Amino acid sequence: MNFLRSYWQDLGLLVAAIVGVYLLAGWADIPEIEQILWLSFIAILVHQFEEYRWPGYFPGLFNGLIFPSKHPERYPLNRQSAMVINLVIAYLFYLVPVFFPTVVWLALGPIFMGFFQFVWHGIFANRKAGTLYNPGLFAVIVFHIPIGGWYIQHIVANNMATVLDWIFGTLYFAVAVYILIVKGNMWLKDEKSPYAFSRQQLGPYS
Repeated sequence: MNFLRSYWQDLGLLVAAIVGVYLLAGWADIPEIEQILWLSFIAILVHQFEEYRWPGYFPGLFNGLIFPSKHPERYPLNRQSAMVINLVIAYLFYLVPVFFPTVVWLALGPIFMGFFQFVWHGIFANRKAGTLYNPGLFAVIVFHIPIGGWYIQHIVANNMATVLDWIFGTLYFAVAVYILIVKGNMWLKDEKSPYAFSRQQLGPYS
């Protein structure tokens, strides 16, 4: 478990590379909707690597600035809670839609979360920090937004989405954000957690 706590984001980038090779090798034979969903899965893995490994100082931003803490190395976010929350987001919330490509609302949730990341990283966090960049924003601009736009264009052009899909997709996104991010961080926070972030992960907010 210690190995996974330390390297889950690196393993995620490895998974992203393997999926990328699979897509390159079989691109012509993979339906477009599945291409998009696989790329969306890659996007979240790259996003998580950017936040927690390179440049990797999202924990410091979160604990030291967004939610100022006396113990930014471990509270409210810690290595254990970060791992659990992000693995569930990547390998459940983002990956499951790949295997059910015709269930549109199931994919709309992650797509909407990708758009929401721009609000969080591009506007809220940057304003709070007085910066133009914070870890995660690159993946949002280069991956989440264009891939999400492609997905929306595809389902609209092919009449794949019903009114209920848009409603359920929006609700699914909202519930996922509330449970996985808002409540997840509350349930797993521990001011005495032994799972502290590294100095690199705290960055300028140590």
